Amino acid sequence: MDFCVIYAMLWPFYAMITVQVQFFGGVQLFTRRLRPEIARDLPLVHLPDGATVDDLLRLLDIPTGEGRPLISVNRFYQRDNVSLADGDRVQVFKTVVGGTES
Repeated sequence: MDFCVIYAMLWPFYAMITVQVQFFGGVQLFTRRLRPEIARDLPLVHLPDGATVDDLLRLLDIPTGEGRPLISVNRFYQRDNVSLADGDRVQVFKTVVGGTES
């Protein structure tokens, strides 16, 4: 089942956390397709207690596999899918690759 569907079903019944999300480097382009009920509260996002970074990205319709942006939680970069806590500040940075082969 899609995380967004579960989120919508659990909202009134489940302990929730609120995180603040900041976008850098054009990542906000990913959020153009957000559902209105999610977009209207940005930069605050409400998630079920125990949610992870990947849950947040899926809710925001941002890729979690190939093309996953760089994530910082409370100013510490996270390579892994870490759990989020109430009041966390999540920064999302567009991944930049490039250069030439030698």
